[in-house]
Amino acid sequence: MMKCGIRNVAELAGVSIGTVSKILNPESAANIRVSDETRGKVLAAAEKLDYRPSYGAKLLRGESTRTIGFATSLPKDHNVSYLSSYTFRLLNGIGQAASENGYQVLLLNGVDYRYFMNIKRMDALIMISFALCSNPERERMRGMFEDFERRNYPYVVINGEPGEPAIPTIGVDNDSGMRQVAELIRRKGYESVGFAGELTPNPQSHHIARARALARFLEGSGCRFDPRLILNGAGPGIPDVPRVGRYSHEDGRVAMQHFIEQKRVPRCIVCGNDDIAMGLLKEALDHGIRVPEELAVIGFDDDLNAEYLRIPLTTVHQPLEEFGRLAVGYVLDKIQNPKQLIQLTLEPKLIERSTT
Repeated sequence: MMKCGIRNVAELAGVSIGTVSKILNPESAANIRVSDETRGKVLAAAEKLDYRPSYGAKLLRGESTRTIGFATSLPKDHNVSYLSSYTFRLLNGIGQAASENGYQVLLLNGVDYRYFMNIKRMDALIMISFALCSNPERERMRGMFEDFERRNYPYVVINGEPGEPAIPTIGVDNDSGMRQVAELIRRKGYESVGFAGELTPNPQSHHIARARALARFLEGSGCRFDPRLILNGAGPGIPDVPRVGRYSHEDGRVAMQHFIEQKRVPRCIVCGNDDIAMGLLKEALDHGIRVPEELAVIGFDDDLNAEYLRIPLTTVHQPLEEFGRLAVGYVLDKIQNPKQLIQLTLEPKLIERSTT
């Protein structure tokens, strides 16, 4: 069968090539001005000729793909869970905002995203950064960001590396979150506090920042928060938990075991994120520890399941859906105004539930 093109469809339907293009392009604003009769003729002609629009030809013409890339990790960061509750919440915000603006979302993971931008497979890129204390890929990623800036590619990093002045970022105010946690601890009168983060030699810098901020805000409160109660990273006597995604329930479970074995269970344990808190909470309950009467547990993120646990989890709510919406708004504005740069920090909110 002879291969048919858009011209053949137009001739069979008795309309112009431009009209066919409008009808077969669902993102076209002009599409709504085409009559139902004309639309029917074009769709019937395309079906009869078995014609499908060529995406490759669209790329060669340099047209907008109406696509925003969503990268769930930075290059080589393969240990990040592809679609965790955290990324689902971001994707909800991104997807809604993209759809409202006539864009689709392309999921990406662990590659050099310059290629997709260079071939115009997507018009803009949103990335999640899980900032590690020591990242051997940092220089290569910095080179990628510098390339993006030089070419004025629209991109933004959610929860990016601190101290990167040239990188557009949207993130959470960790200090504000930990200040609210410290205020709750003071109000409850807990006499001792521990911190459970990632039990790995290379934990997230965000978790370290949260532990340090908590220590600062607890100063002068009379609450004990000594180094032996801070499990963040791996060290002497602390097991190294294999990574199964950055946010691991296993970190929390093993941290609770360690506190119990060392006979150093504090009155309250603050966790680097909700997955760690969930693992820790389950282990505590399995050992017959009463929550919150004997142990209070506080998470961070406000996981979608946090309020539906056996004992609903007190946690710090990150506005992740709002991060996603703001990220889409920024990259679409960047397309029109290439010189702008966003570096936005949003304040989280403590959600008090039954674990405290």
